[in-house]
Amino acid sequence: FWKAKSSGTKFLGLRLYFVTADFKLVSVLLGTRHFQPLYGERDGGIRGPFKRWIIQILADFGLTVADFFGATTDGGPDVMHMMTSNLMLSWEWSMPHLTNAATKAAFGMTSNVAKSKNPEMLQLLKKVTRTVYQFCTVEVMGALYEQLVRLLGVGKEKKLIDYKPHRFMSLTRVFERIVKHWNVLCLWYEERARKADRDKSAPPSPFPLAGDKLLMEQLLSLMLPISALNVKSQAEKPNQVDVLVSAYKVIVTTLGPEASLRKYDATRENPTSYHHSILMRWWSRPESC
Repeated sequence: FWKAKSSGTKFLGLRLYFVTADFKLVSVLLGTRHFQPLYGERDGGIRGPFKRWIIQILADFGLTVADFFGATTDGGPDVMHMMTSNLMLSWEWSMPHLTNAATKAAFGMTSNVAKSKNPEMLQLLKKVTRTVYQFCTVEVMGALYEQLVRLLGVGKEKKLIDYKPHRFMSLTRVFERIVKHWNVLCLWYEERARKADRDKSAPPSPFPLAGDKLLMEQLLSLMLPISALNVKSQAEKPNQVDVLVSAYKVIVTTLGPEASLRKYDATRENPTSYHHSILMRWWSRPESC
């Protein structure tokens, strides 16, 4: 399933993976359909029309469920139940949905803050959100951010990036932009405070993430390999074996409890990393920019 941003309309897409007679792995997008069951069709839930539409798409190509072995989807209850209990297929996680779900759990993201399993990390995300919001809503600073980016030689970007909580890759880009422009943000907030002082107005709130630079850098170093795995898993080619091997490498080299963490800015010429013994705990707080 996916939803159009402008209209909110849901679509159902079906992609097949199969091996040809000469043992070549092939991927084919059979088609997409507008998914909007009538009110009367929803009396028994969404699973009935969902199953019927899958079977109809397959039938258009002379196929049945019996022609398939497994399915890869998100972990939503309706979709997962359809693939396992209804269509009786061998099911496994879609890698992008798996990393999204794992990230939400690790960051303590939940609709009920009181039930968050990682409230400290959730507070860090709120600081990130507050930083992006403050930058986007303070118009009196004009083009200062863009000018500072050019002055410090850290790119050509003109603004920070907002993110959607359910999109892991966009969250990684937000962290990447903030870390890359850390000195720019420190100077931007300092000038914002000086301007308020010159104008004799109330002092603005300080940089929400001040003191969290090392934590942000280490989190970015953790997130980048997972984002690279996401990119590979969404490529327009059959690559499931390669994806699983890459996932294993991430588990061993990045997520292992005693694995060194490759720094976000490491290169082949300068392969720097954080030893696992110096990685910050989520409750640690440095004291300054």
